[in-house]
Amino acid sequence: MRIDPNSFNPILGYKLDPGEPGLPYSAPASLSVIRVLSQELSNYMAFKKEAIQKGGYIIMGGIYLDLQKRGAFLAAVAGKTRVFIYTPGEKNTQSANPTSDQQNKPSRLEIERRIEELRQRIEETEDPMERERLKRELELLEMALNTLNTALRLPEFLVGSLLDILV
Repeated sequence: MRIDPNSFNPILGYKLDPGEPGLPYSAPASLSVIRVLSQELSNYMAFKKEAIQKGGYIIMGGIYLDLQKRGAFLAAVAGKTRVFIYTPGEKNTQSANPTSDQQNKPSRLEIERRIEELRQRIEETEDPMERERLKRELELLEMALNTLNTALRLPEFLVGSLLDILV
């Protein structure tokens, strides 16, 4: 009985999403996880770079692989990268002079003031939908503040090195 080696390790073809950077090349099932994961990691780094350029933070995210049996291997047949970016002042805070070139980045004290304001509004509101929306906004601000506090504790040369690597 003749055994076809391609039935044990089939070649999987991949397509990129429209507008997604990268090369749509094939990979055998045995190397599919590495191939899909490398593409999704590059997408994650692109999102991270975009967040830094806008003065924001990735507050949550993940890489998800669709694993299925192909031949004798558990292969990655698709991947998805999802991130949530918080940019302080993007929607809620508008600059007094919209034509000025100043960046719209609130300071740590402004974020803390906004957090206290949200806590008061949560206690005062009686609408459960509004309360949930305010709680979500509060959580995002607290995560951004934690990220900012962590970044402030890093040595300056390390922050510069990280930004050079990411950008």
